[in-house]
Amino acid sequence: MKNRKLAAIDIGTNTFRLLIAEVCHHPLQNTYSINEIHSERVITRLGEGIHDGRNLSREAMDRSIKALRKFCQAIAFKDVYKVSAIATSALREAENSDYFLGEVKKVTELPIEIISGQREAEVTAAGMFLDMTVPEKAFMIDIGGGSTELIYAIKGSPERVRSLNTGVVHLAGKYMSSDPPDRENLDRMEQEILRSIHGSYQSFRDYFSNDTVMIGTAGTVTSLAAMSQNLREFDHRKIHNFLLPIHAVKNIFTTISSLSSKERAEHIPFELSRLDIIVPGTLILSTLMETFGFAEIRVSNYGLREGILIELFKGLK
Repeated sequence: MKNRKLAAIDIGTNTFRLLIAEVCHHPLQNTYSINEIHSERVITRLGEGIHDGRNLSREAMDRSIKALRKFCQAIAFKDVYKVSAIATSALREAENSDYFLGEVKKVTELPIEIISGQREAEVTAAGMFLDMTVPEKAFMIDIGGGSTELIYAIKGSPERVRSLNTGVVHLAGKYMSSDPPDRENLDRMEQEILRSIHGSYQSFRDYFSNDTVMIGTAGTVTSLAAMSQNLREFDHRKIHNFLLPIHAVKNIFTTISSLSSKERAEHIPFELSRLDIIVPGTLILSTLMETFGFAEIRVSNYGLREGILIELFKGLK
């Protein structure tokens, strides 16, 4: 099994990600490693504008189908044994999800599974711990385009999971109408984030102790890790396992929230498609860290797509 090529597709609200790899299980440690063969991602903004109605836009669907067609070409070229494609928040919420899935099937024959927020968090947790010492207790977050997943794990096993209906694409569409954003909209954004977190606070906080480690994944967290180190290009070796302090997150937010998107590009040159959503993403992270009382967060450059691959491997065994 370990020599068979597997493919995982993460169909996110903001970004589509493909990973083709071989998975190895190490039974003595009960851990997994991944030999990456091919990786790519495309920012499609599938969920763009969904807060204004309940439907995916024609333009967003066209961008997304184009990305999936490209992924399928790579999968065919690499002679992949098995594929798993998982969709999250945007397709959970959109009333025309079935129409989109039908359009995808016409051009790719790709079977797509829409998973719940709970399941998304569990699969993400499986991927986040790759190439990382698993702590006794971890509070894990995944800031996505349409939702934010919170996971409390003991020895790598999720014990409590919550999906917040708050994501960077949703917030950007609602509050980033001016460039730079105005103070009133930033305050409203913060209040929405606080309301979203409030319902989950006690159910998680009661489990925390002094040795609980906060771990974060996805584009906002990894971009902030790069920005705090003044990286001019994305470098996995400097991102994965990086300890990002809350004061750095707050300082970055203060800076970028007062800038126009053009000025913001100087601070995030490797991710120009993230110039608007980095502001709400940074505010989500800062608010989570402050609310739950964490001075730093460990960054994981792995997440849902690696978790999809591990789950696919387990199923084939």
